[in-house]
Amino acid sequence: MLLFMRLCLVFCLGTLISSLSPLDQAQAREITDMAGRQVSVPDHIKKVYSLSHPVSFLLYAFAPERLVGLNFPIREQDKPFLPKALIDLPVFGAVMGHGAAMNPEEILGLHPDVLLVWLDRFSDNDKIIQQYGKVGLPIVFVKADGIEDYPETLRFLGQIMDKKERAEQLASYIEDVLKRVEIAVAKVPEGGKRRVYYAESRDGLATDCDRSFHTIAIRLAGGDNIHHCEQSTHGGMEAIGIEDIIARKPELIIAQSRDFALGAPTNPVWREVEAVREGRVYIVPRIPFNWIDRPPSFMQGLGIQWLANLFYPDLYPFDIKAETKNFYRLFLNVDLNDADLTQILQ
Repeated sequence: MLLFMRLCLVFCLGTLISSLSPLDQAQAREITDMAGRQVSVPDHIKKVYSLSHPVSFLLYAFAPERLVGLNFPIREQDKPFLPKALIDLPVFGAVMGHGAAMNPEEILGLHPDVLLVWLDRFSDNDKIIQQYGKVGLPIVFVKADGIEDYPETLRFLGQIMDKKERAEQLASYIEDVLKRVEIAVAKVPEGGKRRVYYAESRDGLATDCDRSFHTIAIRLAGGDNIHHCEQSTHGGMEAIGIEDIIARKPELIIAQSRDFALGAPTNPVWREVEAVREGRVYIVPRIPFNWIDRPPSFMQGLGIQWLANLFYPDLYPFDIKAETKNFYRLFLNVDLNDADLTQILQ
């Protein structure tokens, strides 16, 4: 009888343990995410998936070995400039942005310990929790609007993912850059900020507000974005007329489209713009990722230095080749040669 009772007890315990979720079986802890929510996560987070492009990009630099999948395929020309841990990962989409929409059920097959989500003020966070929380995995929101968020976000991730040393290394670099750029910009005389137009589309007539998260890098670098307004949508890319651009007299144009940048000097309409006539149209570097926007990422740590030097070369002297090599080595663990630099900076 005693033996029978012991066997029953063992069977019941086994059934109970097998019915628990992975988080129940692992030792768990309570954290407060960057949205102020209390979340139970495993003591040791070894696998993560990001539902949002900006957070994924941050993980490319901070913890590529912990990612279990990507939001979109990596372009062939970008692969030599990225950590090898990323190259062969499967692609499963994202909550928003370009690329495929994500199927919540597919996440389970990846077996991540947590899901990370961009704390985006234009998103319906409750809807994201409802949609993706049903798979039974912890959802952790993190800030990633722009480079100003990254020191705090990196230290937060370092704390919950047991990577404090790496987090501090990257956070300290960004803080140092922000401080140096701020000091330089503070020396610009009142009313002396360079007027900048941000041209995003192939025709040059889509832009973003000066108070948009899409233009944070321009703002931090001390540029006076001529499109003065508040961001009203997540995507931005607001239409503007060429007459408005001519009237606002930008001294420089920061262009996302190579076609626009190369075509504007021979376009009689665009030659009415001072920046075009004077040859001050600059193409944003984008290998392996955009230096200033779409999506915002850690690359802004290099992008705001490039911009500050374009705007105020005397106030912010900048050896772009040396700093690019240093940045790629630190953030992407890639050593660049001269041919790489030519490809990135062309």
